[in-house]
Amino acid sequence: MIGAMARRPAHQPDPGESTPADARQRASDDEREDVAALLARAMVAGRLTPVEYSDRAATAQAAQYRDELDGLLADLPGAVLHSSHGSDVLELEAGLGGSISRRGLWRVPPTVRVHSWVGSVLLDFSEAECATGVVVVELATGMCSPTVVLPEGGTADVDDLRISAGSVRDETVHRLERGALHVSVRGRHAFGDVVLRHPVRGRWERLRALPQAAPRTLARRVAEHRPGRPARPEGPRGGAAER
Repeated sequence: MIGAMARRPAHQPDPGESTPADARQRASDDEREDVAALLARAMVAGRLTPVEYSDRAATAQAAQYRDELDGLLADLPGAVLHSSHGSDVLELEAGLGGSISRRGLWRVPPTVRVHSWVGSVLLDFSEAECATGVVVVELATGMCSPTVVLPEGGTADVDDLRISAGSVRDETVHRLERGALHVSVRGRHAFGDVVLRHPVRGRWERLRALPQAAPRTLARRVAEHRPGRPARPEGPRGGAAER
């Protein structure tokens, strides 16, 4: 079924329809090769069968527009086409010991490149205005702990991130499918952790955000352990405590 989807031709504009000249961007040879490499990696990981890989690779080689290439990667976690257009890239660079912080309402292009050494890095996407549903964050950082804050329902992956003398602290809620915003963290980082998390909220806000299927006993347990409230005596189920 996936292979059939890959062979489906991309939408062609109606000849009578007025389409802006920049509505569709032409694909380059480098971008077609990048997609072929990402498809090969997905096949090795078991996400594509050899037949599906062959179909998609052939479609990638014949693609004329970038949206055709994006469609081949839409259902593959972490597979994002790098942007080759300068206006689609935000370069953030800090000097030695400097800091990089983006929070609140800020415009986010498809790719954000971060260069920092011995300085704090915070990228908060919880209130950001993103140009696309998938954002690539390319790290060239060291001796710090870059922090990426995702909005509620947002997802992330670190499949193409290389870390030396550090680790990834993923505190986000994992989902089977990509969220409305998906951040793919790539590049290189050394000497420190890379932190992925959602916005910090209070205890009761977290309880209200629990899915309806969550156990109701969680809220009761929190209330029972409030300071000054005696612990509930244990006894046989449905009866009074044993004397």
